[in-house]
Amino acid sequence: MKKLSLLLIAFLMSMGWQANAQQKIAHLDVSKILQEMPEYKKAEAELQQLSQTYQKELEQMQKDYYAKLQKYQQEAAQVSQEENKRRAEELKQMEQRIMEAQQRAQQDLAQKQAEKMKAIQDKLMAAVKAVAKEKGYDYVLDSSAPSAVLVANGPDIYEDVKKKLGI
Repeated sequence: MKKLSLLLIAFLMSMGWQANAQQKIAHLDVSKILQEMPEYKKAEAELQQLSQTYQKELEQMQKDYYAKLQKYQQEAAQVSQEENKRRAEELKQMEQRIMEAQQRAQQDLAQKQAEKMKAIQDKLMAAVKAVAKEKGYDYVLDSSAPSAVLVANGPDIYEDVKKKLGI
């Protein structure tokens, strides 16, 4: 009898541990909600515009380079060797400026994207945390990262976060 009561107590204690160990988990498709945020759409449009501006500048630099290259090739036989050498150096410097401009453009775009996305991600995270707190969720998994979520049977807080963001 004593063994049975000890077994019953142990069983009830393990049930209590299981109840305490269970966590409330929800999931959210972060990429989907990001794409619906007006701030994200605006940032994407601004970055696209900036990218096009850089692209036009680089294309103009390349046009100038090829025009000068063609001119120098046509005139090469009529000018001195020193002049051809000077022109070759000028073309080399133009190539260098084009490569540097490409690198600056890429770096600038990456920096601006990081800056814009940080503010957007911070806003999204604040909304997710607020919804999780309101609903009593201990964890919210990103269902847009397939390797992170194997099964998504828990509640999807997409609509709640969307509402919190005012979308």
